[in-house]
Amino acid sequence: MSAASSVPQRRVVWIVDDSALDAERARRALANHYDVQVFPDGTAVLESLGSHQARPDVLVLDWIMPGVSGIEVCRFVRANSTHARMGILLLTARQQTEQVVEGLSAGANDYLSKPYATSELEARVDALVRSITLLERAEKAEATVRQVLANVPDALLVLGEEQRITYANPEAQKALHRWSPEKLVGQSICGLLPELSAELFAAATSMEAFALPDITIEGEVYAPTVRVFPVDLGGGSTILALRNVTARRMAEVRRLDFYSIIAHDLRSPLSAMLMRSELILMGKHGPIPREAVVDLHKMQGSIRALVGMINDFLDLASLEGGHFKLVKEEIDLVSLVDTVADVLRPLLVSGELSFDMHRARRPAVHADRRRLGQVVANLLSNAIKFTPRGGSITATLEESDTCIEVGVEDTGTGIPSSEIPKLFQRYARANTGMAGTGLGLMIVREVVEAHGGTVGVDSVLGRGSRFWFRLPKASSQGAHAPRVARAG
Repeated sequence: MSAASSVPQRRVVWIVDDSALDAERARRALANHYDVQVFPDGTAVLESLGSHQARPDVLVLDWIMPGVSGIEVCRFVRANSTHARMGILLLTARQQTEQVVEGLSAGANDYLSKPYATSELEARVDALVRSITLLERAEKAEATVRQVLANVPDALLVLGEEQRITYANPEAQKALHRWSPEKLVGQSICGLLPELSAELFAAATSMEAFALPDITIEGEVYAPTVRVFPVDLGGGSTILALRNVTARRMAEVRRLDFYSIIAHDLRSPLSAMLMRSELILMGKHGPIPREAVVDLHKMQGSIRALVGMINDFLDLASLEGGHFKLVKEEIDLVSLVDTVADVLRPLLVSGELSFDMHRARRPAVHADRRRLGQVVANLLSNAIKFTPRGGSITATLEESDTCIEVGVEDTGTGIPSSEIPKLFQRYARANTGMAGTGLGLMIVREVVEAHGGTVGVDSVLGRGSRFWFRLPKASSQGAHAPRVARAG
């Protein structure tokens, strides 16, 4: 950039006054800061405005002039849209209220009574220039925003009251092409896309991205995300983004199919190995040494661990693939915990661990039985794994006005405070040296949050840990919209 182009361009001020003395006085007051041009009457300035020469930023007009008066020039300027941004300062000896009102109504931005102090003239012209500068910045910012919105790859809609559309960017118009852009504005998005209910929008209450379930428009799959801003964006405060994820979902289906094939191919020989080892232990091939029995039991444990890892990876693929659907029913949590504990009873017995359940009543939740059983099984299995021989595990069920809390407490070694924030993240686990994928607790978190609940852990090093999850009560499920997927 050259030195000349880096210097800010001076604003242009035109002074129109039939008094040569007054015009020169005004010119001298403004010439230090602006490019000033003087016109002797209204006719001369109108001719210049009608030509193709540069137009002024500010017009300083004397009201009373022979021929075309300043007020007439003012009306002419405001009647022409090309001069809409021009600032007009009206100089007048008339100070009656009705005359001032007449001048402002004719389109003047400000007025200054004659005789005036030159410092006041400078201040009023400066104020008009600042207003013009701010307006130009605002228009430039708006143009930039509109350009950005026009090129955003996602469909964006601004929603006002009752989720009615007040703005749709080009991608949104393309996605909703069966409705013309003119018909889109004013329509309720819930009416256009019934899959997006008012209840789902009610769950989004902050600027943080709130993901809604996938929807299908004209055979294309879109992932909706809602953000609610604390200020009106010009027609509403809610932004709905629709990201086309058709290709991604198809890839995820192929990936899940691939995982399922691999899992089947891996689990079949592993299951056969378990059956053969069981037959050997039952004595099908005759008596076996005690040392071989111990090794066979260890081998069976390793095989079951491998099957567990495969199941964890399949669950993760399902959670991330957008195909994680909840089949909800009313569930008696006491019965569910009892059932899971019975399945894990052999592990409790082999570890010489005691198990107990504390409950006040028989709380019920509206949830997916299989997925919630998976959560309880993961927490109990973790407790069994990290509790020394002879320890105890306790399940607690507590009920409040709005939620039910299920806790699994053990008498294990506890978890260092530095490890706790990582526990529910992918591939994370306490630094114990035990094998595992580290996916179990992440799956617990995903399932619980999909039910509209929360998870947590309290632990004291050397005394044990208590993992818990909270779910909304069956009677208040409607007030808690499930988090079906993360944004993006």
